[in-house]
Amino acid sequence: MQIVSGDITRDITGEIVYLKAYKQMVGEVTGYSTEKGTATVKLCDTGLEITVSLDDIESTGSTQPHRAFNSEVHILGTRYSICIIDEDDYRYDREADGWCDPSVKEILIFNYKQSAESVKDLIAYQKKVLRHEIVHAFLYESGLWQNAYGSKCWAENEEMIDWMAIQIPKIQRAYKEAYCDE
Repeated sequence: MQIVSGDITRDITGEIVYLKAYKQMVGEVTGYSTEKGTATVKLCDTGLEITVSLDDIESTGSTQPHRAFNSEVHILGTRYSICIIDEDDYRYDREADGWCDPSVKEILIFNYKQSAESVKDLIAYQKKVLRHEIVHAFLYESGLWQNAYGSKCWAENEEMIDWMAIQIPKIQRAYKEAYCDE
């Protein structure tokens, strides 16, 4: 959707936009003025705020996750903290989008930033990663993580965890449809 100066009928604050002249420059609109015809855009990759003409930006239609607070989940009676972390957190790992740390009962999820290379719906992707890490926590708390034998055991196998994280919601719907969900 194109943003046209003077023709804004909705609030564009929070929208993810790119600069038409530099399509790799993606940012979030933090403020705008229809009178001046400008927008303040916080670049996703650097955090730098720039002021640009409304005519020079276009909406990506992407969503940016905003988790201002952390939460928790109970896994087989054990409380796990869900921590949304940024790149400056010492626990951040560029090789993983999230991970389960059963030693301190934490599920860590990277707070994704929109970029030219990222998926369009980062909120849906972040939820997918969270489901994946919750399955890891269930396997740990049920004793299967430690007792499946071997460093590449099925209970830690990423493909198996992905399969479970993707299929469990579908299995739950099938149970509910067949009236055997309790």
